[in-house]
Amino acid sequence: MRAPIHLLIAAAALAAVPAGAVQPTSAQPGHAPASFLRADDHRIVSIVHRLGVAGRAHCPETLPLAGLAFHHLADYRLQDRPEAIARYGVDRGVGILSVVEGSPAARALLEAGDVLLSVNGVSFPSPAAIAAERDEDERRRLTAASEQLLEDALRTGPARVDVARGGDVRTLTLDSVPGCPARGRLARSGQDNAFADGRYVIMTTGFLGFFRSDEELAVALAHELAHNILRHPQQLDARGVPHGLLRHIGRNARLVRATEMEADRLSVRLLASAGYDLDAIMPFWRRLHARPDTALQIISAHPGLRARERNISAAIAEVRAAAASAPPR
Repeated sequence: MRAPIHLLIAAAALAAVPAGAVQPTSAQPGHAPASFLRADDHRIVSIVHRLGVAGRAHCPETLPLAGLAFHHLADYRLQDRPEAIARYGVDRGVGILSVVEGSPAARALLEAGDVLLSVNGVSFPSPAAIAAERDEDERRRLTAASEQLLEDALRTGPARVDVARGGDVRTLTLDSVPGCPARGRLARSGQDNAFADGRYVIMTTGFLGFFRSDEELAVALAHELAHNILRHPQQLDARGVPHGLLRHIGRNARLVRATEMEADRLSVRLLASAGYDLDAIMPFWRRLHARPDTALQIISAHPGLRARERNISAAIAEVRAAAASAPPR
């Protein structure tokens, strides 16, 4: 299994497991309002989507972004699945957890709580069969494949989706916009962590309380998104860099540190493209490095604060110089 890239040292394999049921909530009325089952998940998904759409020019590979996040029957603990089925109907297809405001999904009138049954006439794989898989890694692979079915359909243009809402089934047309591979998830865990696994940018619930604003949260998410854009998990895996203590020693540490510096530089460009405050970047990193539980980063594969500050400051200067010299629009 590919080792994820971590923002912090300590981490574990985490599943994004939805919590108890909440009624869908909409944003302020508008042409394409947001809707979501859980506000914290929606916060992560919305920021990652914004970074992905705005950062398109910095991504060699783009994806069709619809502004959706999903939940699956297999995400729930065994004892919670009957309630998930009763409340959300996630035994029928892929459940919609969040719809980003102003996104193609919002314009298509999709809502959190909807269940996708099929796309372009092709049914999504059986949620019950996926949930019955005993191997956790295989369950994750199968749920990702369900989401990939929709992505593949959107690559060719607008897709026809059959949607269950309450007791009705309706057919809607869903479009997308090209953007970076921006897939965000919130994992239920008391650990303070954010990481990139090659497909998703994942933030833990335990880490959310550290962030003072969405500007700071965007810094961490842009850093992890940069790892996925640059395919760092795949590169380190191909070069035999292990996950665990050996990752922070010798050659392995040098390779990981190089990816960290590269991700920091790209994250600045992503944040600038999405209109985030670049002056919020270093205050976040200073606060993070000042925490006692991150002191080990000084001798780990992560850059020290001074190296990180020099690297990021140079990237910010480059972005601002380019903006100053650009012709007026």
